[in-house]
Amino acid sequence: MFATLFSVTLFVALAIQGVFAADLTIDTPSLTQCGSVQINWTASSPPYDLLVVPADDLCGEALLDLGQQTGLSYQWDVALASGTAVVFFIQDSEDNEAWSGTMTVGASSDTSCLTGTTPTTSSPAGTPLANPATAAKSTATPTTYSPAGAANAGLAPSGALSIRPLSALTSVGSGLLALFALAL
Repeated sequence: MFATLFSVTLFVALAIQGVFAADLTIDTPSLTQCGSVQINWTASSPPYDLLVVPADDLCGEALLDLGQQTGLSYQWDVALASGTAVVFFIQDSEDNEAWSGTMTVGASSDTSCLTGTTPTTSSPAGTPLANPATAAKSTATPTTYSPAGAANAGLAPSGALSIRPLSALTSVGSGLLALFALAL
């Protein structure tokens, strides 16, 4: 009897925690060589560290460090050559992280931003937006990703294991499944 009560309490607590937990997510906008793009993410615990990493080596060195941000968006001048496949990585002050989907930089006749022979040698140029609510809306509909695992899966910067919060859907589903199983 005590084990059943404990199990139900545990699942309900996880379900409630999952409902109120804010998942950090980041958009996957379209990129164009030497074009400008607005990067948006969901509110979590600022400040946010924003990086551009190569899509084929998520655990490797970042191509660009777009700095520490305090708002919920960043206007970036894409200083990468067309054909470069990248992913945005964002981490908040509580070490929650999110990854965008893979983006391939689109072609453009503008080459003014390219400074070297390698697309990864350019330095970032961009400005944080003071008020994301009044920023110009993008014509493309971005896709938001919040993967459960990624590079450094389960490792905190200290090397210790860390636990990612469960999503609300997973928590509620687990709680309902437990209640259903106990009702049988």
